[in-house]
Amino acid sequence: MGSPASSAARRTVGAIVFVLGLLYTSLVLWVTLRPLPWATEGSEARWGILNPAAWTDEAAWTDGRSLEILLNVLMFVPIGVATGLLLRGVLALALPLLLTLGIELAQIPLDRISHPRDLVANGLGAVLGVALAAMIRRHPAWPSQIPRQSNVSVQDAMSTP
Repeated sequence: MGSPASSAARRTVGAIVFVLGLLYTSLVLWVTLRPLPWATEGSEARWGILNPAAWTDEAAWTDGRSLEILLNVLMFVPIGVATGLLLRGVLALALPLLLTLGIELAQIPLDRISHPRDLVANGLGAVLGVALAAMIRRHPAWPSQIPRQSNVSVQDAMSTP
């Protein structure tokens, strides 16, 4: 498996990535789910992303501010990076995609806008983040292997050597 020092380094890096990822995800949830009644007046299709018309309306894909779309992409890159560093395979990609889907679904009954463009932009950010994590893992300075979720519990990842 490796030396005790490399094992301790993997645990330390894993714990740091886990805590920072959790804090950042909490911030994203606060930003995306808190009520913003002044920003939603007349802007949302009824039932949000569950409404097929919201997906097929040309304006859904051509209207909208470029900055807003870019910020939606960038918002999910760190989540994709953290997930990609902590997990591997399909799960590393599935969790951030499920998170953005959950956020968009949760926005429907809230005073927020659930929009297909946001779902796609967030998903793109998550994919870019997971790809970036794969590149980080290959860097020579990176510990050879972060403990996999299936092999280590959160308590193990947070324990000190």
